[in-house]
Amino acid sequence: MSFMTDLNARIESAEKEALRGSGQSDVLYEARIDSAYEAILDSAPAADREKVEEILRERGYDPEREVYVPGEGECSLTGIDEDCCPCGRHP
Repeated sequence: MSFMTDLNARIESAEKEALRGSGQSDVLYEARIDSAYEAILDSAPAADREKVEEILRERGYDPEREVYVPGEGECSLTGIDEDCCPCGRHP
């Protein structure tokens, strides 16, 4: 099976996995899905990379997306208030 034939399955799998581990945090989901999309793009054959990137961008991939900067009292991983964050890293 060619990379392009399997591309939709790879994308759907990446999106499900990112959603499953995000705990309803958009910040965490975006970090995970961007990482997964980058891995898909990096694994694409050179001849297909431009088309793969175009498809990923249609799904929301943005290689220039700014990294989330947490505000006072926000978790740097999830963006959720530290008093409510379920990540387990806060006292």
